[in-house]
Amino acid sequence: MHLSPKQQQIFSLIVEGCCSKEIAKRLQMSDRTVESHLQRLYDKHGVHNRAALVAKWLIEGGRPCDVPGNP
Repeated sequence: MHLSPKQQQIFSLIVEGCCSKEIAKRLQMSDRTVESHLQRLYDKHGVHNRAALVAKWLIEGGRPCDVPGNP
């Protein structure tokens, strides 16, 4: 799954189970900006929600230790 650096950060926080408000707080951006990034991720990968995005990543061979954006 190809992600931009910002999308990688957001995706890693999604995998951690963070809500949009928590992601916004951690990345110092507005809730609306987070929602915009999420919608672009959903559109880019043909899904409609966080669960489907993570499921697609897992189906494509992603592993929890390989979460983009994690050191």
